[in-house]
Amino acid sequence: MITTVTFDFWETLVTDSPENLAAQRALRVAALGRALAQAGAALSPTAVEEAYDRSLAVLDQRFWSRHRDPTYREQVRLVLDCAAPGAADRLEAAALEAAVTGYISPVLAFPPALQPGAARAVEALAARGLTLGIISNTGRTPGIMLRRVLEGHGLLRHFTVLSYSDEVGYRKPDPGIFRRTLAGAGARPAEAAHVGDNPVDDVDGARGVGMRAVHFAARGRAEAPRADLVLRDLGELPERLNGSL
Repeated sequence: MITTVTFDFWETLVTDSPENLAAQRALRVAALGRALAQAGAALSPTAVEEAYDRSLAVLDQRFWSRHRDPTYREQVRLVLDCAAPGAADRLEAAALEAAVTGYISPVLAFPPALQPGAARAVEALAARGLTLGIISNTGRTPGIMLRRVLEGHGLLRHFTVLSYSDEVGYRKPDPGIFRRTLAGAGARPAEAAHVGDNPVDDVDGARGVGMRAVHFAARGRAEAPRADLVLRDLGELPERLNGSL
């Protein structure tokens, strides 16, 4: 019997538009540019953008390819140092804090939309008495901000345990982030199902620790062959969960 359901965040509970992502990026780059100028390393907007883009490869090499994640403060320091080595160390505490805030908060100005059916599924499962959780990798936006996005959509109150990779240090599909969430929920793997859009991170990751895996294959995505259940509409989850798992 399933007693616990966990969800991926990006492209499962919420979806973002190219316009939103571009606006968020512009705010981050502007915040980085201000911080670099205060550190005595003023760069052109184009140079700041190039450093911002280069930092992705550094993050992937040092952390993401190994299924690990730095804290958001560590990430901001890394991005600043990609633009100008030592820049973060030259900033006064208040200036560094302003850079961190400017880097992590653009999602609040341009929040992602809920997936169709997401609110209906979460509310129905919560009303049934199931324990709900989040297991999500983060990129530029950390869990501390994604909680506020969920709160803005009126869903945060339904979740008992939230595991964001920048907070726990592990990224899906590493079993560590799944096991931490199960421990927080007080659930055994066989009693839990994870819902997500990524066949490797979500489906293989969940099955790797003994959870049931629900693949959210929206917008014509191919079905993950190892999924226990495939959904095209999140709103169908409460009913399908009973009959298929």
